[in-house]
Amino acid sequence: MGTEINYDVAMSGGVYDNRMIQKNLQTFSDLYTLEERQADNDAAEALKETLKGVTVTISPESVEFLNGVRERKEAQKAEEERIRQEYSFLNPENAFNRIGTQFGIISDELSKMGFYDNMSDDEVFQVERILAGITYGMNSVCGNVKEEVPDSKQLSSYAARFELESSTAALRQFSEKFLPEDMRESFSNLIDQYYEHNAKILEGYRSSREIMNERLATIYDWTAFMRAEPMDEEEKAIQKSGKVKLKESDITNATKSWREHLKMLVSGEKSVDDSITMMQDTLNALASGNSKDKSLLQYVSRWNSFSIENARQYWNLLI
Repeated sequence: MGTEINYDVAMSGGVYDNRMIQKNLQTFSDLYTLEERQADNDAAEALKETLKGVTVTISPESVEFLNGVRERKEAQKAEEERIRQEYSFLNPENAFNRIGTQFGIISDELSKMGFYDNMSDDEVFQVERILAGITYGMNSVCGNVKEEVPDSKQLSSYAARFELESSTAALRQFSEKFLPEDMRESFSNLIDQYYEHNAKILEGYRSSREIMNERLATIYDWTAFMRAEPMDEEEKAIQKSGKVKLKESDITNATKSWREHLKMLVSGEKSVDDSITMMQDTLNALASGNSKDKSLLQYVSRWNSFSIENARQYWNLLI
């Protein structure tokens, strides 16, 4: 099963995207031929010649208007500076509090480190495609500029927690695989900020489907005696899903399990497929409330399949 990531969108704002924009601008500029430039210069010289000796008088009203424009520009700059300082004061540390996609922020920070300096366009594309896959799940939930996905494609709260653990470990593996030694400490700090930012936003997060399933479960209970026909299997699964209630200890235990499997994956103790399968089992158990009901397990498995397959894809590129 392939993932459904639109990489043209997911990689927007990154170094590769910016390079392509600059190349397109250069191509457009190159089309503006030397002859056309010379013709424009000749026209400008002719206009200057025509205007020689012409005296221009600016009316008091025009002077007042120009002064007003200047004052408004100065006021606008002052307001922009005030907002910048206020925003900086409220969010002084974490880079992911800035406006932008999480992918874009990571790409920008790597660019500042000089990571892309000696890379070809194709090399930048391949590297950023991995980063886009790693950050896609969290960015669809927690990005200041989010990936737009339909309600039906939103990550469940359980899948989002899995994505946070998996993507954070994947970013650390990305560092080991691609970054030179002198950049790793700075990137490690950036990963810490990534985890902190997303973990805080996930507190209390629930997807639209989870909220709807909870409501539908209540409706199904209320109207059961009125139904002419029994619920079908899909409705039964929705009803059971809407009634899942977890303790904090369930989430804590699942998180510990994912971290152990990720350690074994990175160390080479387990293969990507084996590790992903075990983490999928943990995710499905969590999302079903540790149910043994096959229809419910199949339902949550389909629901969370994107996160699992996306993780499988980027881990296969990292190991």
